[in-house]
Amino acid sequence: MSKKAYKFSRRAENLIANLRGVPENYSPIGREIREMGGIFDKILDRYKIGVESLEDRIRENWEQIVGAPNAQHCNPVRIERENTLIIAVSNPIIRQELQFNQSHLLKNLRSIEKGNRIRYVVFRSG
Repeated sequence: MSKKAYKFSRRAENLIANLRGVPENYSPIGREIREMGGIFDKILDRYKIGVESLEDRIRENWEQIVGAPNAQHCNPVRIERENTLIIAVSNPIIRQELQFNQSHLLKNLRSIEKGNRIRYVVFRSG
């Protein structure tokens, strides 16, 4: 008489394991084994790790963009919707001065690589 192997669902296998006092099977379901090199390449591409971004260029040239006296009282926070630069300003007087010189600020942003993407500047207290 030949033995026939039965294939049960994961849930049924775990129920049988519980009844027998054996540990349940929590291994990943149906996942294939991949090489780590390919996964790391995908992660680096997806999250642009190691690639210089516009935010990095803005931070490097921040003193030239807003001027040396203002650079100590404000800093770039992030870029939203790929065209709006959010700037945190610690002093309301500096904030008003930057708002008055917003066109000059945008002109300075355009002087850096891919800086022409920035069309709007928003000032936040911080």
